[in-house]
Amino acid sequence: MTARDQPAQKAPAGDLAGFPAYRLEEGTTLFRAHRAGLGPWWFSSTGEGRFDLPTPRGTCYTALDALSALRERLGPVLGTAAAVPESLLTGTVVSRLRVPEGRDVADLQTRRAASFGATRELETMVPYAVPQAWARALAGAGLEGVRYGPRFTPGECSAVALFGDSGARDWPGDPEPLPGDTVPGSPTAVPPPRRADLTVVRPPRTRAARGQ
Repeated sequence: MTARDQPAQKAPAGDLAGFPAYRLEEGTTLFRAHRAGLGPWWFSSTGEGRFDLPTPRGTCYTALDALSALRERLGPVLGTAAAVPESLLTGTVVSRLRVPEGRDVADLQTRRAASFGATRELETMVPYAVPQAWARALAGAGLEGVRYGPRFTPGECSAVALFGDSGARDWPGDPEPLPGDTVPGSPTAVPPPRRADLTVVRPPRTRAARGQ
């Protein structure tokens, strides 16, 4: 095993004042994939998200396009497959949202971020301890979120993690969110098998008992 087999990204070494920022103007369109029936504005502080801030702060995960938002929600299931269980898509919607007020977020997609010790591993590495350390440092530097390359979506696209107080927000949502399976480019939905298509194989002991 060589040094290149190990993550090179480290936690921030010092003050991140002056870190390059990406401006989200008021009204900027964002997309968030979430469970149908729940509000879209949720700021997580559980530590299960890449850039989660600890309570009483939290992080809301969005993207600049609908497909990226959907794929990031489904990512752990997608893996290398192009299809997902139908139940995942039917239970997921994508809301089109508007930023309620302008804010500056850290820009991990600019080369200038490298001068502060940031690499692309922050966008993909697991577990999340190091990215969360960066989130805390960036919030401490006065930035209000992070723009980064979504882990499960290749190509020219961006995800945006917004910082705020943990929990739900009553900001305006989307009155007609898109069902997951109608998002252009969404993964193929695989329906559950029909009972008629299943072959029932009796345990060996059952068959042996019948022969006695």
